[in-house]
Amino acid sequence: MKPPAKAVLAGAVLLSPLALVLGLVILFVAAVANGAAGHEEETRGAAPGPPAAVPAGISGIGPVVLDAYVRAAAAMTTLRPKCKGMRWSVVAGIGRVESNHAAGRDVAASGAVTPRIYGVRLNGSGAGGNTSVHSDTDRGALDGDTVYDRAVGPMQFIPSTWNGPSGQDGNGDGSKDPHNIYDAAQATAAYLCGTGTSDLGNDAQLRKAVLRYNQSGTYADEVIGHVHAYDRLGTTGAGGTGSGGKAFHDGAAGWPTSVRNPRSTAAAIAWARQEAAGGAANWYRACLAFVARTYGWSYSGVQYAIDHYWQMPASMRHDRDRTPPPGALMYWDTGQRAGHVALYLGGGKIASNDIRRKGYIDVVDATDIETVWGATYLGWAPPHFPRAG
Repeated sequence: MKPPAKAVLAGAVLLSPLALVLGLVILFVAAVANGAAGHEEETRGAAPGPPAAVPAGISGIGPVVLDAYVRAAAAMTTLRPKCKGMRWSVVAGIGRVESNHAAGRDVAASGAVTPRIYGVRLNGSGAGGNTSVHSDTDRGALDGDTVYDRAVGPMQFIPSTWNGPSGQDGNGDGSKDPHNIYDAAQATAAYLCGTGTSDLGNDAQLRKAVLRYNQSGTYADEVIGHVHAYDRLGTTGAGGTGSGGKAFHDGAAGWPTSVRNPRSTAAAIAWARQEAAGGAANWYRACLAFVARTYGWSYSGVQYAIDHYWQMPASMRHDRDRTPPPGALMYWDTGQRAGHVALYLGGGKIASNDIRRKGYIDVVDATDIETVWGATYLGWAPPHFPRAG
């Protein structure tokens, strides 16, 4: 599907990403019991080490934001020497879910994000998913609210957490500002590392760290999915065009025996071509629904295309492989929450919604998703819909 519109920001104050909907314990529990989370105050203004090689432009991440992620990860070799496996993609995974990398904001070279990003008022009203009352702890200094707290900044720290053990000075200007991406990114990296021994290259330990950040399994799944996607980009050829728009070629046909659908592969391809030839505008931002329908299902059972890919068994995912068999499902990270999936028809062609006409299906070159939308190719998988109906 063409990704949904970015989260609507109300004026200069309100952000409501999935992270706020999922639990809104965010960083509060660890602020109250920071010993359990393994965090302590760091020396103010600690200079980060030299950044690792910066990936060559990631779709959906501004250059200053990406630089902040890279520098934050590099700083952990000094600030959290017992923490292994910290890398820019881990920080980016959090930033992707919390604020879509400060989407819709201006990010200055210093890292200042304007207008500021504020979460919903944590008054227990249920708005934005908040069910616990978080009374004001900062007299409105960080969140502009003198009655209740709000999560703040591109990484959505609660003021009590930021003003406790977690605030960082990532750009060395002598202040700790959650509305500065360098400060916020470094705080995120330090928070995930903790002060004990850890290896975030291990998925089980990474998940444990992410759950400290927000105690929601769904949140952790989403963050780690983005981390894996960013990991696969490497440090070259990682711009919006993925593999540079290189052509796709047909791979060997055949699916695992566990892949069962109401329609055969040949019938699914024929149905998709028929829809492209004369179908109505039924598929606006509905890419996953479309590919499920091609195989005879009424619904896929998964909300977002990118989740459908990462929920596939690892043996079925063919990351960045450009030789899908006809009938395969092809996936892209568009820089938005939903991602995109299309049906591979063979001969380098796909059936995709929204690529030429909003809501319609068209047969186009598979490389168009990269070259037209600036998306990053993730890989292909067989038409496996275990939750469909």
